Amino acid sequence: LVAVLAVCVLGVFLFRLAVLPRIVAEQATGPVLAWRALIPEAALTAYAALDSAPDDEQALHIAETSTEPTLDGQTVSIAGFMVPLDATRGTTAQFLLVPYQGACIHTPAPPPNQVISVYAPGGARLFHNWQPVTVTGVMSVANQTTSLAEAGYVMTLDRLDAYRESAGDEGEFEQAEGAHRSPLLDAAQGL
Repeated sequence: LVAVLAVCVLGVFLFRLAVLPRIVAEQATGPVLAWRALIPEAALTAYAALDSAPDDEQALHIAETSTEPTLDGQTVSIAGFMVPLDATRGTTAQFLLVPYQGACIHTPAPPPNQVISVYAPGGARLFHNWQPVTVTGVMSVANQTTSLAEAGYVMTLDRLDAYRESAGDEGEFEQAEGAHRSPLLDAAQGL
C-alpha cells in the first residue's frame, strides 16, 4: 500500500513538474501577429499619401502614431527583437520589442506604432539584440515614452521564447510595410 501511494505521489509530482507547465504555456499563446497587424488602415492610407506629398506633416503623424484599437486587451504573440531598458544579471523587467535588428541602438527607432513596450513582472531572460524572440502577452493600446523610443503599444509578458520558424515559413523574418529598413537585416537577406 505504501509503494502504491509513493508511486501516485511521484506521478502527481511529475505531472506538475513536466506536463502542467506545458499546458499553461500552450494556453498563454494568442493569435500570432505580423507587424503589419499593428498598423491600421488609416496609417496605410497616410503612408500612401506621403508618396505624393512627402512633406505632409499631418499624414506623417497619422502614419507613424495610429494604432490598431482592436488589439487592446487581446492576448497575442508576435516575433521581433528585444531592446532591454534595464538589465540585472541576465534578466530584464522592461524591454522594447521592435521589428528589426539594431533598432533604437544602432539605427533610429521605428515609428511608435511599430514599437511595443513589454513589462515582465517576474523578470525575463535577456536575449542578444541580434536574436529574434517571440513574446506572448496581453496587449494594451497605450502610448509610452521610454529613454530609447516612443511606444504605441504596451504588453504584459506571459511568455518569452527564442524565435522559431514554423513549418510554413520560408525562413525569412518578415518586416512590416512602412517600417524603417534595417541595413543589417537587408544584408543578411541579400538585399
